[in-house]
Amino acid sequence: MDWLEEYVEKLRQYIKNASMIRTAAAYLVIATLGSLACTMLTMHITSLWINVIHERIPFLSYRIREIEQIQLLERVRQVCPYFFMLISIVIAGKYYVENKIKAAVSEIGLSLKHMAAGDLSFEIALQSEDEIGMIAKDMENLRETLKRDKLNQWRMGEEQRKINAAFAHDIRTPLTVMKGYTEFLIKYVPEGKVTELMLLDKLDRISRQGDRLLCFSKTMTRLQTMEEWEVHCRQIRMSEICSYIKEAAEGIKGEIQILFNDQTNGSESVLVDSGLIMEAVENVLQNAVRYAKKQIEITVQNRNNKLMIYVKDDGEGFSEKALREADTVYFRERKEAEDDEGHFGIGLSITKMLCEKHGGELKLLNSVEGGAVVAVSFFISI
Repeated sequence: MDWLEEYVEKLRQYIKNASMIRTAAAYLVIATLGSLACTMLTMHITSLWINVIHERIPFLSYRIREIEQIQLLERVRQVCPYFFMLISIVIAGKYYVENKIKAAVSEIGLSLKHMAAGDLSFEIALQSEDEIGMIAKDMENLRETLKRDKLNQWRMGEEQRKINAAFAHDIRTPLTVMKGYTEFLIKYVPEGKVTELMLLDKLDRISRQGDRLLCFSKTMTRLQTMEEWEVHCRQIRMSEICSYIKEAAEGIKGEIQILFNDQTNGSESVLVDSGLIMEAVENVLQNAVRYAKKQIEITVQNRNNKLMIYVKDDGEGFSEKALREADTVYFRERKEAEDDEGHFGIGLSITKMLCEKHGGELKLLNSVEGGAVVAVSFFISI
C-alpha cells in the first residue's frame, strides 16, 4: 500500500500549498463525495429494510406498527441527503480551519508577539505557498528588516560613542596648548618679559590650535550630516556615472596619472542616487591621491545588481592595522602629518556609511602587485 500512502502525501502537500479558494473547493468536493457515499449507503440500507417488511407481511394485512416503520424509513431516505451534506460541510469546515488557517494564524500571531516584545530572533516556521504562506514570508522579511535596522541602529550608536570619545580625546591637546600659552601670556606680558617676536609666535600657535578646533567642529558637523543623508534614486545611464567619476578623478589627481577601466554597459539605465555614489567615490579618490606615487587605476563594473568601483593606487598599501581599522572614525597612522593637513581619518568611515545606506559595502585590500585597493559597491535597480 505504499502507492496509496504516497498518493495521500502528495494530496496533502497539494492542499497545503494550494490557494485558499482551491483548498476550500477541494474540501467541498471531498465533503460532497463523502456525503454522497453515505447517502447512497443509507438509502440502500433503508430500501433493503422496506423490502424485508414487504416480504414478511402481505400487502392487505399491514399492521399499524409496520406502516409506521415503513413511513419512518421513507422519511430517513428523504432527509439523509441533506443531513449527510450538512454534517460533511461542518466536518470539512472544521478540518479546513484547523489545517489551513488556525495553525498559520497561530504561527503569525506568535511571531507578532515576539516582535512586539522586541525579540527579533524568532523565525516563522510556516512553509506553504498559499496566501497565508505569502503573508508569513512577508512577515519574515519584515522581521529581517527590523532586525537589520536594529543592528544598524546599535552599530551607529556604537560609532557615535566612538566618535564622541575620539573627539573629546583629540580636542584635549589643542585646548591644553591654548590654555598653556594663554596663561603664559597673562603672567609674563604685564611684567614685560615677553618680546614682540615671542608674543607673535605664541599668538600664531594659539591661532593654529584654534584652526584645528574649527576643523574638528566642521568634521563633526559633516559626520552628522552624512548620518542623516537619505537615499534619493533616479534613472541614470551607466555612461553618465562613469563620466562623473572621470571628472572627479581629473579634478583632484594633481600630478598623478589616472587609468580608467569601464567594464559596464554604458547605455544601460539604472536606478541609483548618483550624488551619494559620487560623495563616496570622491572620498576614496582623495585618499588614493594622498598615498599614490605615480598613478591610480579606477575600474567600474556592473554585475548582479551591484555597481562595483575599484580604486587602486601604486603606493605602499595598507598595513595590517589599517586593513582592520582604516574604515573606522578618526583612524590615522601618520597622526601629526595628517593633523597639519586637516585630515582627521574620517574619509573611509564616511564612505563605508554611504555604501551601506545604498545597500553596498566597503572593502580594503592590498594588491598582489603592490599598492592599496579600495572597493566600494552600491545596490542598483535595472
